[in-house]
Amino acid sequence: MKEKSKNAARTRREKENAEFLELAKLLPLPALITSNLDKASVIRLTTSYLKMRHVFPDGLGNAWGSTPSYSNPKESNMKELGSNLLQTLDGFIFVVAPDGKMMYISETASTHLGLSQVELTGNSIYEYIHNEDHEEMNRVLTLPPAMQPHPHLLYNHEFEIERTFFIRMKCVLAKRNAGLTTNGYKVIHCAGYLKVKFFHLENNGHFDGCFQNIGLVAVGHSLPPSAITEIKLHSNMFMFRASLDLKLIFLDARVFDLTGYEPQDLIEKTIYHYIHGCDIFDMRFAHSTLLCKGQVTTKYYRFLAKDGGWVWIQSYATIVHNSRSSRPHCIVSVNYVLSKQEAKDLVLTSHSNECSIESINSTTKASSSTNNSAKYSDSSGSSSVSVEMDRWNTPNTVNNDLYSFDWSNGQSWNNLYCPLTESSIHSSSSCSSSAISSPEQFLSCSFSSPQSMTSPGYNNVQGTTPGYTSVIVDTQQYANEYA
Repeated sequence: MKEKSKNAARTRREKENAEFLELAKLLPLPALITSNLDKASVIRLTTSYLKMRHVFPDGLGNAWGSTPSYSNPKESNMKELGSNLLQTLDGFIFVVAPDGKMMYISETASTHLGLSQVELTGNSIYEYIHNEDHEEMNRVLTLPPAMQPHPHLLYNHEFEIERTFFIRMKCVLAKRNAGLTTNGYKVIHCAGYLKVKFFHLENNGHFDGCFQNIGLVAVGHSLPPSAITEIKLHSNMFMFRASLDLKLIFLDARVFDLTGYEPQDLIEKTIYHYIHGCDIFDMRFAHSTLLCKGQVTTKYYRFLAKDGGWVWIQSYATIVHNSRSSRPHCIVSVNYVLSKQEAKDLVLTSHSNECSIESINSTTKASSSTNNSAKYSDSSGSSSVSVEMDRWNTPNTVNNDLYSFDWSNGQSWNNLYCPLTESSIHSSSSCSSSAISSPEQFLSCSFSSPQSMTSPGYNNVQGTTPGYTSVIVDTQQYANEYA
């Protein structure tokens, strides 16, 4: 009786193993891998594959085991191109379900993390990211709470919500191949979208329905792609070194050709003073991310040029640690200038304003001397124009007209930037200091605005517009944690 029971159990196990082997062969993986999978891995990978086919019913081409016939040569070429993109992509593609399970991740993840596709697929992404990034990842995978259906959404309509974020993922590569890592984690820049489907409820009108969160589709890139000290600087790039509060310590000579500033013009000054007012808060967010995670890629931002206008820049920054104490020492940033100088007629920096003021003063003085008239000069011999300019150079003076903007009508901040006239050119002497006496000086330090813009809404703006001081102070307290 016992012999029969043993034989029955052995037969059952053999049949079970054969079924698992057949199931493994159906997976879109090389035979060398599927032949060595255990049962738990087969179930995990099969479940993930079925979920992916539900999200992408047409599959993902030959990489997923299908061999379609192409009647159109162009279509065949496009499919072939798509299958080769993963090989040329300096990153990896991954698809994450709303519960955090990775439905798919490309094999190129092993190049950046040292973790194989088989190991990652079907497991929770939270097992492979830094504990402090769990909350951020949860927000990325969650639909916005205020989402409302719109009339243009059809039944079963699908749409995407853009997602861009930085997370620290576990890296098990050898030190010489891992790039920049901290305590076994590497910063990954992820960009993609949250796939959402909208369902209309039957017989309940246009605006009744529900949303289904299908999952996140994103591409991950290492930050930076190579050691930051090994990046070759081209003609459209310059590098700077700064303290943890972004006060510039060193700039290479290329900055003059790209922005008009000599390196010594910017040394010991915070970079916030040279960023377009509309881009300050994006830079602040990037700065806080850098101090928290050690590396960051900024959004495109406008760096104010010396002789007016701006150039578009994107920066790749990293925190360099002291080799002896392993404590954060400074920030090194490689900056890519993406455009030529734009809006040259707009004078947005205090340095340019000072140059313009000197030009105006000298012209007015010459005119005054020719006419031998004293009514246009003050006791020091300067013209009335220079007195008007000095009014703007007083540290505690705020241009009320600068805030006379109707913020309630949804107009763009860009509407503040208009060609300047001589009477509207101004600057603040506090621009060279990291301490600003009042939050209202944020805009007057950063850019200029025509005096003709007036509105009774100024008092309301004072209470709601974030001040420039908070940009320095808030990030400074992050820096103090590293001091």
